[in-house]
Amino acid sequence: MKKILLLLIVLGALIGTAVVYQKQQSASLNTAASRGTKQRDLLLPGLDITAVRKFVIKDEKSSVTVAISDDLKSATVAERGGYPASIDKLSAALADLREQKIASKQEIRKGAWVKRKLKAPGDGKEGIGTQLELLGSSDKPLAAMVLGENVEIAGGKTSTPMMGGNQRLVRVPDDGETVWVVSNTFFDLEPKPENWVDKAFIDVQKIKDITVTAPKAEDSWKVSRADVNAAEFTLADAKGGESLDATKLPAGSILSSPSFNDVNNKDKATELLKGASKVKINTFDGFAYDVQVAKVSKDGSDKYFVGVTVSANIPKVRAPVKDEKEENKKKKDEEFATAKKAKEDKLAKEQKFAGWVYEVSEYTVNNLLKKRSEIVKASAPASAAPSAAPATPGVSTAPAPVPSFTKPEIKPQAPISVTTPPVAVPPLPKTEVKPAPAPDANPAVPEKK
Repeated sequence: MKKILLLLIVLGALIGTAVVYQKQQSASLNTAASRGTKQRDLLLPGLDITAVRKFVIKDEKSSVTVAISDDLKSATVAERGGYPASIDKLSAALADLREQKIASKQEIRKGAWVKRKLKAPGDGKEGIGTQLELLGSSDKPLAAMVLGENVEIAGGKTSTPMMGGNQRLVRVPDDGETVWVVSNTFFDLEPKPENWVDKAFIDVQKIKDITVTAPKAEDSWKVSRADVNAAEFTLADAKGGESLDATKLPAGSILSSPSFNDVNNKDKATELLKGASKVKINTFDGFAYDVQVAKVSKDGSDKYFVGVTVSANIPKVRAPVKDEKEENKKKKDEEFATAKKAKEDKLAKEQKFAGWVYEVSEYTVNNLLKKRSEIVKASAPASAAPSAAPATPGVSTAPAPVPSFTKPEIKPQAPISVTTPPVAVPPLPKTEVKPAPAPDANPAVPEKK
């Protein structure tokens, strides 16, 4: 009985201690909450994304600045010499920030920011997060925040290993030591200029001919086809037995909807395109592409660079058709005008790529870097002489004498006697053959009754 009573006393003491500890913790949290920013629904309340003119992302190593035009229709990347930025990506990022809700909040003292990667670039060397600044006209600050480490939802696992978590800590400088938890990792908000440039590029369709002028003349080649519907291309200047190996060169799909990884400023064109192969592509639509392709090997790796200029011969009027009906003429004129406008828009878009140097994948340009010997197949000869047998020591390899086919002399021989007695054949009976009577010169004519 005494043991049971003792156990009850100890258990009561433990429960009492736990209650006191819980009250102290609640009081501590309530005090911290009172010192922090009040709970709210949106991370950046009142953000007017139409007022944003600069979108700046930084970390401890790099930065990217996207400048937005006043009409909000275009943007450029400063770190890429003012190359056009992706409006679609920028618009999506701004809309995401405006609508981002808060999941919960924490109070984290400044001394703990290093551990949670909540310090801004320039504030020491450790614990640096990713800082985002939104600026308006005249670089007026509109909003700012520091993206800290990714965290997991309580009791759960990371949804995507690549993201490292499905929630993220965010510190808004104006909110003091309050740190917000949002259900968004913002994985695409990285200070990488190449990720923010517009990746639209040339689109070569309906190829008519391709001429490659390689650094070495013997590696150059040209292929062409006479009709847009022809599947096979013909190798120009083919020598006897040579033809294009279509399995080695799919000419019809070269530079069809290509992409690029990064873009370099125009002042690097001479350096990066040194010793490039020169390519001329003509299409049945009247477009002409002058392309330079270079392979640069450095530090044990290969990179591929492309420069391109585009021109086009676009008819201004439709060729007249004799005896064309008025209703057909109107329809054809409208179709011609639509096609003409599409070509003009395509030309204007692709001419903007001139002067820049694009870093592309090997797959994009590997066919244009092939040598002539790599795309040619030679037909086998009609008949091949058998190979000579290997020489055997001690055996003459001289050709065997050819036998003479001189007609031999034929001498008369005695008649062959037959020992079998001859068989008598009875004579055939004689048949008297009477001559046919001669026709009457004056045949009798029957008398009429």
